[in-house]
Parts: sequence; C-alpha cells; structure tokens
Amino acid sequence: SMKPLRMCTVCRKRFEKKDLIRVARTPDGAVPDLNGTLPGRGAYLCKSRDCLLAAQKRRVLERAFSGKIDAAVYAAIREIGEETDER
Repeated sequence: SMKPLRMCTVCRKRFEKKDLIRVARTPDGAVPDLNGTLPGRGAYLCKSRDCLLAAQKRRVLERAFSGKIDAAVYAAIREIGEETDER
C-alpha cells in the first residue's frame, strides 16, 4: 500500500511522513511535533540542511501559520534535522 506522502514546505518535494519534521501550531505557538501526533495545523519540512536553513530565511512557517514564529522554533527544527539526517 502507498504510504502517505507529505510535501516539504520549502522545496515542495514529496516525502514519506517519517522523513519529514512536522511542526504543529498549538495555542502556545508553533512546536516541532516529533511523534506527528499533535492536533492542529501542521507544516512539514524535509531534513535537508538547506531546507531547514532556508525555512527561516524565507519565513515559510510564518506563511504556513499566518503568525509570528519564534527563532527558537527554527533552531529546534535544525537540531532535529542534524540529529536525524545521516545522509
């Protein structure tokens, strides 16, 4: 069976969910959703370092969530990407 694919908000390529970092919008702001289980609107980023750096430059999460995103959120995402990206 086909695994559900999601699109990276930055590069627009499609990946399996397990190869993406989901960021969820919660009442307290955007948070990395490590288990992919948080409710609410989510944005997906692939784990390539270029995308994770470009995400902040291009403010993709601000656009996805129509709101301010704390720099700490981007830092956390980059850290997750570095930990999980063995390529």
